[in-house]
Amino acid sequence: MGQLLQTGFGGSASPSDGVPSVVLHWMEQPLWDAWSHLPDYLAGSPKAKDYNLSPPFDRANGMSASEFYRTHDYSRIHRNSVAKYASSKEINSILEAILGKRDKIAQGHDLLLFSALNATFLDGKTVVDVGGGYGDFMMALKESVPSVKHCYCLDLPDVIADAVSKQSDNPDSITVRQTEVTFVAGDMFDPSTIPTPCNIIFTKHVLCDFSDGDVVRALQSFHEVLKYSDPKGGKVVIIDAVLPNGDELNGKWNSAVSFDVLLMLTGRRGERSCLEWSNLAKKAGFSFDGVIPTASVTVDLAIFSIEQDSH
Repeated sequence: MGQLLQTGFGGSASPSDGVPSVVLHWMEQPLWDAWSHLPDYLAGSPKAKDYNLSPPFDRANGMSASEFYRTHDYSRIHRNSVAKYASSKEINSILEAILGKRDKIAQGHDLLLFSALNATFLDGKTVVDVGGGYGDFMMALKESVPSVKHCYCLDLPDVIADAVSKQSDNPDSITVRQTEVTFVAGDMFDPSTIPTPCNIIFTKHVLCDFSDGDVVRALQSFHEVLKYSDPKGGKVVIIDAVLPNGDELNGKWNSAVSFDVLLMLTGRRGERSCLEWSNLAKKAGFSFDGVIPTASVTVDLAIFSIEQDSH
């Protein structure tokens, strides 16, 4: 364990890379103090009328997590490093699941569902990553599945401007395949900004930040795009940790639930169960096909298809 925390071990270039960043971030005093407020946050408190509305981090530090990290450079460096480190691991896990390299899939787990999202299915398709940031996932997908016809990375205008600038500043770090990813400024609530024709919409760690009502609005936007582009085969793939339904836990420890508790400290987002995703999908005109697990605790692949009687 000591070696993992050393600079330069296992590819870590600095104390803020890899495992060191994870420890420095989660063991930092502001997050540590937030734990003592978690029980009241979950149960509600009679001390103040709106006390249960403020996340534990806000109560412990007198400000939101977003405000804290915006004004504390040292802490922000480690938080961003954790996100970068986790994202790279997640993308590898996602691609392994799509390419059928996971042991469970190889042994016949969810083979029917896997056939709905694999390299063969992606062949010749146009895919859009909504909230795709700097395009890391789309570039990795294009590298791994070159037969994908078009890859688009859609995000808010300021994010896309930064992404394009980053590529311009580091042209040598981009492969030929990765240059085939198109960056698009848009808004997931506005279907006119989502590239068409489109066969598959991916969205990773985005909808978990929004209320159920906003999620339905976003899904309805996706539905409008896919109904126009591919009414019989269009799919949405939600890439988030999918929680088990309550009756499935039966008192057992679950890694996805533990991850959800960590996120609850700052109120950044909330993961959803299979039942919750199924209900939201139906409200937006989709059927919930199921979930493909990955090797990462932070991401699963929840797959929605257009309901054939919805158009």
